[in-house]
Amino acid sequence: MLTKRRPGRPSADDPGTPSSLGQRIRQARQALGLSLAAVAGDDFSRAFLNQVELGRAHPSTQTLRIIARRLQQPIDYFLEEPGDSSAALELILTEAEMSLYHSDSARAERLVSRMLHRPLPLELRTRAQLILATAYLRQGKPEVAKPVIEEAIDVAERSPWPHLLVDLYDRLGSVYYLLRHAHAAGQWFERAIEHYQSAGLKDPGLKARVLGHRANLHYVAGQPIEAIAAYESAIAAAEEVLDMSALAGIYEGLALSLRQTGQYHRALAYAQKGLRLFETLRDVRMTAQLRLNMGDMLLQQGRVAEADRLFSEGAEHLRRIGDHELLPHLVVGMAESALEFKDLERAHDLVQQAIDLATRSSDPLAAVAVHRVAGRIAHARGQREISHRHFDRALEVAASVDNPDLRARVTYDFARALEAEGDSAQAALRFRQAYEAGRGPAPAAGVSSPLGA
Repeated sequence: MLTKRRPGRPSADDPGTPSSLGQRIRQARQALGLSLAAVAGDDFSRAFLNQVELGRAHPSTQTLRIIARRLQQPIDYFLEEPGDSSAALELILTEAEMSLYHSDSARAERLVSRMLHRPLPLELRTRAQLILATAYLRQGKPEVAKPVIEEAIDVAERSPWPHLLVDLYDRLGSVYYLLRHAHAAGQWFERAIEHYQSAGLKDPGLKARVLGHRANLHYVAGQPIEAIAAYESAIAAAEEVLDMSALAGIYEGLALSLRQTGQYHRALAYAQKGLRLFETLRDVRMTAQLRLNMGDMLLQQGRVAEADRLFSEGAEHLRRIGDHELLPHLVVGMAESALEFKDLERAHDLVQQAIDLATRSSDPLAAVAVHRVAGRIAHARGQREISHRHFDRALEVAASVDNPDLRARVTYDFARALEAEGDSAQAALRFRQAYEAGRGPAPAAGVSSPLGA
């Protein structure tokens, strides 16, 4: 029996009301003078497309991609102002997740930010906040991600969404890790694992990601043996089901830990695996991070030309996308390579560039890296006072970072400079401090393990 619709604003979920999405598809199709059959092709039926235009059916993300391509429009055009349809909103979330998977965090942020400006069901809003926070983390903005995740956790803890809550706990741990608060990061990773187990979840990919993140803490704490075991456990937990970004991040962490124990051949092998995965994902920043880490390994092995090539390639790629956080690390890597080649003029010019770049970076490790290398270069140029000022500055910044191996590396290089200057008493003191801080030189200041958030 047919009933008369009451006056008032129709619902977007009403199958008799053309949705904003359907209207946009029809308008774009008619503007090009295309028939329903021409747009549908062999991929779906003409009748289905007609139902989509009338708001009686909803296309999958893949179908919408096909429609967008044939109508010569970006998919974002069809996702703007989608109305209140739950299917349309789910479509935006799926598209944002796919953008993260393809390393386009800026697009994911754009899609979800628009969505969050409208009233949403509570679970949908919380999931959107998780995606938005992840996009911020991928862009190196943990301080922006933090309040978004905290608000989402406050809601999720009062709701029956255990899987979502584990994901949020893990993301907040990632925030604190990137903010260099290792203790707080560890607490959130532990909470994620505990909730995963107590809720009886069965998602090996999620479990492996949290385990991989927790393994990073062993690495930065100067516990390479424990880190290697933890990374290998994470890989064993879900190597077959992990997404490429998470797996690449775990490979890199394992490479860094193997390097810390002197297993350079295995370290480089895992770093190469990670690099190939990040290149497949077209993740420019993470491929640059891998080049930085591999370059430092090669530099310590005396393979200076190979290291310099990796540093230079990474710096070139980062300049193209305007990244100022990681760039100083790569440029100072080039400067240290020039120093090893005994090209002091080039080393000096590059380290000055790196110092300038570090002033525009929010990463304290960048300042430590550039001043450590600047101290080495000034020492090689016979500029004793300038050298000491740079080493002192590097130690001052390193003291604010919870990383004893970082302080050990700077102190060790300072001790070597003092020894070469003939100041044996101060050199012995610094060598002792380096030993106590991290038992010898460990990871370079610019090297850090990515989270694969």
